[in-house]
Amino acid sequence: MEESIIDRTAIVALRQISQARLDIHLRNLASARRDLAEANRLIETIRENLSTASSKNLIQIARRHLEYEPARQVMHDMPPIYSSLEMISVYLPTDKAKLHVDRANGYLERNDKQGAERELALADNSMIIIEIELPLLKSQQYIKKAQGYLAARNAGKAEEALQSAEQRVMTLYTGVHSPLFQANRNIWMAARNYPAAGKADTGHNLEQARVYLDQIAAGRSPTDKEEAGKLSKEIAGLEKKLADEGKVAESDLKAAWAKSTALTERSSAYLSADLSESETSLRGDNNLIEAKLHVAYAETYQLITAEPGKAMKELDTAQSYLQKAAVSHLAGTADRKKMRRIGNVLLALKSYPEKSDAEVRERYDTVKDEMSELIKNM
Repeated sequence: MEESIIDRTAIVALRQISQARLDIHLRNLASARRDLAEANRLIETIRENLSTASSKNLIQIARRHLEYEPARQVMHDMPPIYSSLEMISVYLPTDKAKLHVDRANGYLERNDKQGAERELALADNSMIIIEIELPLLKSQQYIKKAQGYLAARNAGKAEEALQSAEQRVMTLYTGVHSPLFQANRNIWMAARNYPAAGKADTGHNLEQARVYLDQIAAGRSPTDKEEAGKLSKEIAGLEKKLADEGKVAESDLKAAWAKSTALTERSSAYLSADLSESETSLRGDNNLIEAKLHVAYAETYQLITAEPGKAMKELDTAQSYLQKAAVSHLAGTADRKKMRRIGNVLLALKSYPEKSDAEVRERYDTVKDEMSELIKNM
């Protein structure tokens, strides 16, 4: 499981970074460079050993083959991808990835390599475990900065970068044990195994998720507590319905999981960016993270629970946050251009909130993917 891999490897990576900081204080810059190279290797090891790694590697192989193999030949890459996705579906959601692989296969049958490449890229992105991979990315960025400063013999700046790298690795370590992460996993188990698991097991998973969410709602984090409290009440309603009627709608379980995933990703974005008023004015970054949360909520209401009114409201909220992010001085010219493009897609989605066809799903995927890229680079 991801938790044990991260526990073991992240702690060793932290040790290497702390040793590099000591080397800097001792003016042993050559040793510091060696320690950072090892820390970076260890962090990369976490990514390579995630449960999604095999599927993502197989998808990457197919994408490479698309560059020089005939479309019909690349179709032979699809069965291993399907098999790997099925293997990890026991503990991770792979429905979206499977859908994109299905579409890629359809494009290959029509000899459309460009369409197949687009769908395989979306399949790859759908398996990013943001609460793990975003801290990985951020920690590696700071290690790279530190390595650059060491090469320039700027020990002070290297030390500052390594302090930030340590914080991101610690975020990675603590994140997978956080109440929000654990709530998300329990809701996923309830949604995936229902109705086969039975009333008792589903009820237990929901109860555990609610307990974790209540911990967050009772905590001090203003970012998480309000939304966690709302989701806790929603889970409590599902528990009651399951106890009274013996069953719940599968769409309601999937919607709860989608919302908990959106909250987990938002929390990870805040922690990885270390958004504190002492560092930056933040509002542009803050608004972008909030916009992505409400896009995810809108997708849930439009595609899972078929509540167009709620979807419209969430799209309005997302667009409001996005507009604020676009006028922030923190946003560059390329960022603003991308945000305008995202805003146009949100406007298009608002014109038919009752639809749930493949085009709508693709638009949501594209918007969330582009927002994730903006958040990674902020």
